[in-house]
Amino acid sequence: MKKSTLLLLLTILNFCFAYGQFKPNSIGICYLQQDTSDYYSVTIALPFQTLTGQNSKQILEYQKVIDSIGYSGQIILFDKTGEIIRIENKDKFLLEFWCENDGGIQYRPTLNTIIKKANLKRPLRAILEIQNICCFAILDQIDQKTEFTDLPASVDIKLMGDYDSDGNIDCLIWTDMDEALNCDNEPPNNLRIILQVGKQYFRMRCCGP
Repeated sequence: MKKSTLLLLLTILNFCFAYGQFKPNSIGICYLQQDTSDYYSVTIALPFQTLTGQNSKQILEYQKVIDSIGYSGQIILFDKTGEIIRIENKDKFLLEFWCENDGGIQYRPTLNTIIKKANLKRPLRAILEIQNICCFAILDQIDQKTEFTDLPASVDIKLMGDYDSDGNIDCLIWTDMDEALNCDNEPPNNLRIILQVGKQYFRMRCCGP
């Protein structure tokens, strides 16, 4: 085997090891794509920071080689009341392009899946103002309390999540004004969508010049 080929193989294997799993209690969002009489079609998206080894520049470099991430385990969809459904997942998450702005080219793990309505504890309801986000998703759930911080005064809370139904909020989706008034060329084009998990903030809409 040529030295260059071996180095490439080792690089790929190293990337798979570094990015082959999600951190414990990785929380993302769920978009409702289609609603039929029997099932929902949804897209689950997580911030790239939920991956083990979350250097965005490295993700950009290796996305040309590795375009998906294997995940075999439970995905729990939840809202402010608690669990909606547990999905036994064996499909791969795509490492998908979703934004390019002053922060550069950005990717995030996404999964498209279909859910039978009969298996849900409650129906999913899309919120149009936040691009049809309907609930949250958590991977690799462990028993761990979320330490929340105060919210900025100007935010508008659109969705709350309590994955373990203990009465304490674990995550929020809120919106505020984008100074550039330029969010992915779709109305309302002046609202940022922010996922807050404890003290961490993740942009879930592509905004800015």
